[in-house]
Amino acid sequence: MARSIALVAVVGLSGLAALSMAAQPKPHIVMHLVDDWGWANAGWHSPGNPEVKTPRMDELVRSGIELDRAYSYQFCSPTRSSLQSGRYPTHVNDKNMDVTVHNPSDPVSGFAGIPRNMTGIASKLKQAGYLTHQVGKWDAGMATWDHTPRGRGYDTSFGYFHHD
Repeated sequence: MARSIALVAVVGLSGLAALSMAAQPKPHIVMHLVDDWGWANAGWHSPGNPEVKTPRMDELVRSGIELDRAYSYQFCSPTRSSLQSGRYPTHVNDKNMDVTVHNPSDPVSGFAGIPRNMTGIASKLKQAGYLTHQVGKWDAGMATWDHTPRGRGYDTSFGYFHHD
């Protein structure tokens, strides 16, 4: 009998712990990718420089986490494709090709942008219960619906697809 009560208590406490974990709000995630922005162009890296003023971004960095050891590709589309897919540009999209480039013999990755069979960050965040929004320059594919932000799992998208 004592074992039954102990088991019920443990199961009950486990259930309460799960409920309390589920009730905690998820943190907001803001990813900010800027083309051609040097290290010293951020106010938090240039304190006291009167020419560099980024007060809103400074506050986001102060109240959040700065990931400052990420490196980008030599031009925009591979960097954006890498960020969205979590893979190195050489495995996703290592060229800044025109959107009209198409290899008809490869229906999966024969288009400019992230191959359609690769999972992206937005679909993973949606699985975790997040609302996902993409704002600004996409530049990670637009040849088919699956290549666009909405096709990649974003609930909304406001911006433009390509650099030209």
